[in-house]
Amino acid sequence: MKKLLLVFLSLFLFLTPRVTSQDCTEYHEFNCTFADWTYFYSRQSKSALFKRGQISELRFIAYGGEDYFVSVCTHRKFAPVHFKVYEDNEEKDLLYDNASEQYINTVSFSNNRTRKLIIEVSIPVNSEEDPNEKRCVGVLIQFKKTEAGADNFDPEKTGF
Repeated sequence: MKKLLLVFLSLFLFLTPRVTSQDCTEYHEFNCTFADWTYFYSRQSKSALFKRGQISELRFIAYGGEDYFVSVCTHRKFAPVHFKVYEDNEEKDLLYDNASEQYINTVSFSNNRTRKLIIEVSIPVNSEEDPNEKRCVGVLIQFKKTEAGADNFDPEKTGF
């Protein structure tokens, strides 16, 4: 009886149509451009599944006294990716737009105070392609302490 049940279960698993979806969980780790070895990986980095014409926002905290490197990547069929960096405030101040630099996929900046930022990513609509096609898009965030931040070190300070 157990053998018969095992045979039926095996047939069921192999003969049923498989539903596959694209897993984008770690796309940014393997496809985005990394900065040099002096930068650290930020766990605020993310990847997601996008379709053409979609706009999405990634909020992250940029800490004071750190340099940041942001890289946005996707499949070549979705390129170029348009991204903007905003300050997360009531005015939603625009700090950077990669359209001003021919849609390059990386930007680096220094941050002198802790602030909330928004990275807005959009995929352009191409009339020649399927509008329902979906691809992974990754946003890689890296950081390092600024050189000026090293001068502010106080060896007498203890605790948090």
